[in-house]
Amino acid sequence: MQFKHLEILYFLFLLLIPILVHLFQLRRFKKEYFTNVQFLKELSIQTRKSSKIKKWLLLATRLLLLTFLILAFAQPFFNSKDSKNASNEMYIVLDNSFSMQAKGQKGELLKRAVQELLEETPVNMQFSLITNNETFWNTDIKSIQKELQNLKYSATPFVLDNLMAKIKARKSMFNKDIVVITDAVGLEEKQTKSINKDFNTYFIIPKAEQKNNVSIDSVFISQNLENFYEIGIKLSDYGHDSKNIPIALYNQNKLVAKTLCNFEESKKIINFTIPKTDFHGYVNIEDKGLEYDNSLYFSISKPEKTNVFGIGENAKSGFLSRI
Repeated sequence: MQFKHLEILYFLFLLLIPILVHLFQLRRFKKEYFTNVQFLKELSIQTRKSSKIKKWLLLATRLLLLTFLILAFAQPFFNSKDSKNASNEMYIVLDNSFSMQAKGQKGELLKRAVQELLEETPVNMQFSLITNNETFWNTDIKSIQKELQNLKYSATPFVLDNLMAKIKARKSMFNKDIVVITDAVGLEEKQTKSINKDFNTYFIIPKAEQKNNVSIDSVFISQNLENFYEIGIKLSDYGHDSKNIPIALYNQNKLVAKTLCNFEESKKIINFTIPKTDFHGYVNIEDKGLEYDNSLYFSISKPEKTNVFGIGENAKSGFLSRI
């Protein structure tokens, strides 16, 4: 037997009240003096033993009534043997990190996962949805339809341990069924082994058709010349020898330079030379992989000239003018 509202059973402690009342009711028989014995005929004979039995029966009746009343509000039920998981709580963990932008057979992985949830989730099923940056507790698919359709990619990384900890913190007397939808990018084996064994956890891992991806790792100043900067752009290739990847340099949305990049190794640095002035722009590449790592913004301010006041003979301090 299980109870829907387990916390109500704490009211069983109230049964102590009638017990205490019974114990402290020290009633005794009183002596009554009669001037006329004819009144004795109207009295019902009552022994001490029969009086105690009545009191115990009254106490038992009160306790049973209170017990059944408390149990009724706690709503007891039995699990059906034919439907073992009928009363389990459902949790859906949906990965909405940028890696889910990858395209599968039917489009972007995240958008396809959302569409399948909207189409296949029963209308009357209660569940909780947890994404990288949002949570929807005890809801149904109709209530969060708009939120799912407008779900954005999140810069928050997918960390399974953190999301499972949120579910574990939800105290419940029911078992928990958890469905994890993720492309498993960055998912380590130790994270799957640390999942609570009391949870029924199922993984749905959509596969991307295009696994090649080029990303911009960083932008840095490789050389500081007299009138120019030479900036280096570090790229990474997550695939197999990507060819003819366009890379463009912009200053305030104005194209400054453009070239093609070919990878012989997984890492490569492309150099551009720009004037030594204020530069507020970005680098952009075009590939068939993920889009979120195709642009990187940076800013370079023109260095201000430092004034130096020298004390001494001009001949000895002439080196300062050459700095």
